[in-house]
Amino acid sequence: MAARRTRNWLALAAALATASPALAGQQPLTRLFTPGAEEHYRVTVAFKAETRTVATEAVAEQTYVTPVVHVAEVSLGWRSVRRVLAVHGDGSAETEEAISPLATACEGARQPEGRSDAKLQESLAAVCSALLKAAVLRGVEGPNGLLRESARDLPCDLGEAAPQLLALWLRRAVRPSVIFPALPFAAGAKAERPLHPAGELLRNARGSESTEWLEAGEEAPSASLHVVQHLSWEGAPEVPARQEEFFADSLTTVSLLDGGVLRARRSASRAWSHRTEPVPGLPAPPEFSSKLTVSVVLERLP
Repeated sequence: MAARRTRNWLALAAALATASPALAGQQPLTRLFTPGAEEHYRVTVAFKAETRTVATEAVAEQTYVTPVVHVAEVSLGWRSVRRVLAVHGDGSAETEEAISPLATACEGARQPEGRSDAKLQESLAAVCSALLKAAVLRGVEGPNGLLRESARDLPCDLGEAAPQLLALWLRRAVRPSVIFPALPFAAGAKAERPLHPAGELLRNARGSESTEWLEAGEEAPSASLHVVQHLSWEGAPEVPARQEEFFADSLTTVSLLDGGVLRARRSASRAWSHRTEPVPGLPAPPEFSSKLTVSVVLERLP
């Protein structure tokens, strides 16, 4: 059954390639803009912060270790109306996106007894509240999905140390667009590449990125783009043995008629860990770790 669906999907894609500029045989998929077109979306953003450490207690000659986990969660949502103001000769478009919050405050999630932390919850609520404002975002989007803002974008200060990878990711993840890979468009087409960024802030960095086109399984002509990114590096020299990690996973379903986003589920996390001071009776110093995860859901509305 799955093989039959794939054959049908490929046949449909081949047929559309002759009728839509968004598809061009074995060429990369691109975005086709129509002047005056308007798209409506619902966007949900959720934040989750976790800290993990241990509490130690010495009884006689034994040292006992108890895991300590604190969690905080908040979320918000808004409606987005995206308009194509003009289309240039190179296929790029001037766009305007008006966002309006669905509530006047962020929604918090209650944690089980012993796992909540008031200061952690307050800090996360402040990050969330900064996004809870009506705004009009303008920019120029190219046929490959690259977006250039013509004015200040959404405020995304997540309190992370430089480089602010999670904040940069969030600024793009909440927008109803996707960067199309140079990968030739075909069901199951996949590309992987290693990541080795250099710099004082990314010591001994290593990672990878994978991109794959998947069958969307929708009635309307569509396909899903799955992108996974992972990067790990050593933290600032002043914090010995500090390790940091960034991970992002995005699944975006797009129309095969014009390349527009139909829905998307995107998440990314920034985590760091380091050893604390040695504790008598333990073979190794305890570890403290912190992780901030951001999840984004976009859905096009009728």
